[in-house]
Amino acid sequence: MNTNNPHLLIAEDDGALSAILEEYLAEYGYQITCVNRGDDALSLLKTNHFDVILSDIVMPGADGLAILDASCSNPEKTLVLLMTGYSGIEDAIHAIERGAYDFVSKPFQLPEIKVRIDNATRYQSLLRKCSHHDTYQNFEVPDGFVAYQTLDKPHSAAMQAYHSGKLIYHV
Repeated sequence: MNTNNPHLLIAEDDGALSAILEEYLAEYGYQITCVNRGDDALSLLKTNHFDVILSDIVMPGADGLAILDASCSNPEKTLVLLMTGYSGIEDAIHAIERGAYDFVSKPFQLPEIKVRIDNATRYQSLLRKCSHHDTYQNFEVPDGFVAYQTLDKPHSAAMQAYHSGKLIYHV
């Protein structure tokens, strides 16, 4: 995927799906750790850093929302994508309001998951770069990133990233 090899935690109680996701995403350079229980994911979060977490909502031990709550305090450090086969749009909205980066309904296609995780890592890269700059003028955006995001910075800059690779902002 990129040269930084983001570390991805997959928390999924379906062992077959977990193995498929691990094999598929590893081909794109992700460093992957898999767990089949929510409480195992929570334990790992105490001692390990993950750039992105892909978590099922319904799991034994602890649910995906508990994992979200334990890890979403700083999206610059960790982004959470939740997935489930049991929820509707209300649950997706609730998850996003609680801090999830994205919400995926099962069944899904593997390329869809890759695109969502790639977008998450690009967004995270942008957040990390922004946090280390005093100004946003002529700031380079990762290739292929298209988004509009208002970031809570001291000067309240609203920023837009376009395919041109330049960051356009206004205060």
